[in-house]
Amino acid sequence: MSRLVLHERNRPYVVKVGDQELHLCGCGLSANKPYCDGTHVKTVDEKSDVFIYDTKGGRVKIQSFYQNP
Repeated sequence: MSRLVLHERNRPYVVKVGDQELHLCGCGLSANKPYCDGTHVKTVDEKSDVFIYDTKGGRVKIQSFYQNP
C-alpha cells in the first residue's frame, strides 16, 4: 500500500540518552534512518510549498491538498 507522508520539520530531533546526544531524522530524507545524515539542508528553502523528493536528491513541487492550520 502506497502512502503519502507529510514531514513538517526541516531539522532533526535531538534526543539525549545518558551523556550521549542522538540526532533523529525529522525531514524523512535521511538515508541513515532513524538517524539524521544532514540531508534536511535541501529543505531550507521550501517555505510553505510542498515537494516530492526522489532517491537521487531531486525534487518536484506539487500542489498540496493539505490545509495548514
